[in-house]
Amino acid sequence: MSKFEFIMMFVSVVVAFSLAELMMGWGRLIRSWQHVQRPVFVLGWSFWLLVVVTFHYLGFWEYQTGVDLRSVGQMLLGLSAPIVLVLLSFVLTPELREGQPMDLEEHYFRIKDWFFPLALVFFVLSALADSLLPDFRDTWLTRVAGPGLLALSFIPLFLTRNRRVHMAVLIFNLVLIVVSSYTINVRAL
Repeated sequence: MSKFEFIMMFVSVVVAFSLAELMMGWGRLIRSWQHVQRPVFVLGWSFWLLVVVTFHYLGFWEYQTGVDLRSVGQMLLGLSAPIVLVLLSFVLTPELREGQPMDLEEHYFRIKDWFFPLALVFFVLSALADSLLPDFRDTWLTRVAGPGLLALSFIPLFLTRNRRVHMAVLIFNLVLIVVSSYTINVRAL
């Protein structure tokens, strides 16, 4: 087993935790649907997170082409962004009590001050890890542009609880990430 295969196995397990939490959360929401109120924000951001996790996982394949993770610091840098994805999944997914009503919009506004800073941390850690790639000097702008735009769109979310602002940013993020998922080629697969 190569070093990359070993690290990729670890990343796969960590990403699986994130996806499992999202999928179990969706399952709990489906089972408790009659008790759930105003689910738009939680469902929208969880779909966004699903696409981000997928992007990150597929993008990790680039590390097999010339990244020699020799130091513990480099390995931690490469592994820290997937770990933050797990934390994002756990923060976003609500704890539903069987038979008790839950206002998911209220849940969203309670967790937003954790979710969006963690998302920013994820983008920063991902960019720092990408700096280990041999072609980073040539591709840094395209690597940072999309995540940077998403991160900038979070700024109004820190400043207000206005439902319309949050909905506009959610829609912007979903459109951007869905369009990107059809226009950006997966590298190194």
